[in-house]
Amino acid sequence: MGNKRSKKTNNRLSKQIKEIEQLIVPVPVPITDLDLDFHSEKQCYTFFLDPVIATSPNVESSEIIKYGKEGYGGWTSNSNPELEKRMELLTEDYQSPAVNQAETLLHFFAMTDLHITDGEFPAHGIYTKYGGGIVSVYSEMMHYTTHVLDGAIHSINAIHHENPMDFGLSMGDNTNNARYNELRWSIDVFDGGEINLDFGINNNPRIGPRKNFYDDFMAVGLNQQIPWYQVIGNHDHIWPDKKPKVVSDDPSRRFLFRADWMKEFFKTSTKPIGHGFTAAHLESGFACYAFEPKEGVPLKVIVLDNTQPDDDPNVNGYAHGSLDRLRFDWLINELDKGQEEGKLMIIAAHIPIGVEYLEPLTKPFMSWSTISQVSEPEIIEKLHSYPNLILWVAGHRHRNTVTPLKSPDPIQPERGFWVVEAASLRDFPQNFRTFEILKNSDNTISIVTKNISPTVKEGSFASIARSYAVAAQQTFNGRTDMMPTGSYNAELMVALSPEMKKIITEF
Repeated sequence: MGNKRSKKTNNRLSKQIKEIEQLIVPVPVPITDLDLDFHSEKQCYTFFLDPVIATSPNVESSEIIKYGKEGYGGWTSNSNPELEKRMELLTEDYQSPAVNQAETLLHFFAMTDLHITDGEFPAHGIYTKYGGGIVSVYSEMMHYTTHVLDGAIHSINAIHHENPMDFGLSMGDNTNNARYNELRWSIDVFDGGEINLDFGINNNPRIGPRKNFYDDFMAVGLNQQIPWYQVIGNHDHIWPDKKPKVVSDDPSRRFLFRADWMKEFFKTSTKPIGHGFTAAHLESGFACYAFEPKEGVPLKVIVLDNTQPDDDPNVNGYAHGSLDRLRFDWLINELDKGQEEGKLMIIAAHIPIGVEYLEPLTKPFMSWSTISQVSEPEIIEKLHSYPNLILWVAGHRHRNTVTPLKSPDPIQPERGFWVVEAASLRDFPQNFRTFEILKNSDNTISIVTKNISPTVKEGSFASIARSYAVAAQQTFNGRTDMMPTGSYNAELMVALSPEMKKIITEF
């Protein structure tokens, strides 16, 4: 009797799944009336920049059959949010100039948490029940991560056509499982290579409709005029149980340690070779560096590895921010040099600093490490001593937030700086960010940051991925900030020191 009952249950579940598959249909809608037709070397396409809004109501998990009937994963257009002018880092008596002729110093993009995923990887967290059943462990859209990245590259190329980009940042967690094949796919999408996600045992292994997401495709590739630089993330070199086990006889699924991970960025057709890393980094495994992106502009970008060391013990996981004394001393040295040379400075790191963790689920696993050699308060206190530091760019938490870290001295507002987080390309709202650094007429600085959506064609895999990202947000009752779109645009004002004002005036 037990076996018969089990078969009946399985048949009923199978029937339900088939019904759901027929009901859930992506609802891609053009996002703006002002579609931009942009020609690339590969093809002509239409792209959309505005964020999206989920259209279906929440459904209890016990009523799974209602998901499709309620249009789960549906989305529609929402107007791109206006820039919110933020002046928390200025003095209370600051007055904007009546007429402001702002000049652009720098224009760049930052995308993060691509989580390129080998969909056939035999050791996903969902299989081992690691992670307690949350969207970060598994969602259907993980099969489409390369397509979403390709869509983001489309958008960047179109923006560059209208307003040239000086450089770009890939902010870490390029891979989902720290595997060679996942990293290779991410670089190949940037390069415009042919992408083959299938391992050949069973072509298109998924049963049911829309199963061709593993078909080969040719990525459009980042415009060759835009150099891009890489930041390391925790998913790029840390495996959850800290034991990089052999999970397949396919060598493309091998685990990558820091030096191996950096080495892959030398096998590229886009610029610069190494994407920030040098031969010295390969020997040391030290994943920090600095560069000056635009000749003649007094601005320096400091790329900081603030992920946990590989030999850290497990204290609520390995997703914490952390700095040892070596990396902290290196950071101080770079900040000292930038300050002495009269350069504005941006820190690019995977993990943010000084932000609020309101979610009881994620705070114990993602906040600053309790065993870090350098504490978060110590770092912030030191950063406040550099008037030329204007911005810390980060990812990691998969959300779009802006946090002012005000100067401890009201008389010296220039000692404050902004922390700007960019959302993941994998999870809702699937945004990356653009940044424009502007010099204002009164020699203040504006940082204009906007959320950008990847290109979505009707019926494309990127469109399907968007529906799954929306559905996952609804299924797991996600707490994405700034709902319902999760997007946030702002103009962030920054005061300059008297010394830096003189340098900017002469620029």
